[in-house]
This record gives sequence, C-alpha cells and structure tokens, in this order.
Amino acid sequence: MVLCISCTTPPIKTYEYKGSVAQFAISVEKLTLSNNDIEVKISRRDSSNKVDDGGRDMEIAIKKDTDNVIYGLVCEQDAHNTQIEMVSAIKNNIHGGYSATAPEVKELLNNFENDFLVRLKNQQHVVLKSE
Repeated sequence: MVLCISCTTPPIKTYEYKGSVAQFAISVEKLTLSNNDIEVKISRRDSSNKVDDGGRDMEIAIKKDTDNVIYGLVCEQDAHNTQIEMVSAIKNNIHGGYSATAPEVKELLNNFENDFLVRLKNQQHVVLKSE
C-alpha cells in the first residue's frame, strides 16, 4: 500500500496527461510487463470515500545496478486531462526527498524524465507535458 505520499506541498514537478487516470495507470502497468527493472504500486487517493473519484497514488520503483529509486506520484483528473504530481524521489531509502530543493532530487528527476518517461513514450506512446 502506498502511504500518504501526497502530504507534501508543493510537488517536485507537475505533468499533464491527455487522458484519464485509468488510461495512464494501464499504460504504466503495461510498461512494467516489458521492463523487469520497473515495478508499480497503485492505490486509491481516498479509500475512505465510498465513491471512487478516480484519483490514484502511484509508487514507481526503478532498479538500476545496485540502486533502487522510488518515485511517488499523485494522479488527479478533471473532465479532460490528468494532472500528475511528483511528490517524492528517493534513492536507496536515504538520498533525495520530497522537495525540489532536496539534495540529489534534481538528478533523480532528470533520470525519471530521461529514462522512465522516454520509455513510456517510446513503448506505450504516452506523453506527459511538463507544467
């Protein structure tokens, strides 16, 4: 289960996806099937609410050599688009953090954009626009 990864404001970075949270989640899950170095955990934003509003927390774990990097994303949708906020970027449970100014977060963000987002675009044809 993904813990309250959205409790930190402001986000490290915000993206926009032209589609629903469900469509985005399916694309990320499909990406993990063909990339054994990526794992994803997805949970409802507010599981206490009887009506599912579509919001999701995602925890994306990427293994590279001896490093394990976990990115926390919060996904919320409106009538046409999904807003995706990166709220954490943590390497090996000790580097990075929950703020764009935390040590090593900039490097982890660059890795996310130049590795994970590139694979998502090339393999699943999903493009996230940076806000």
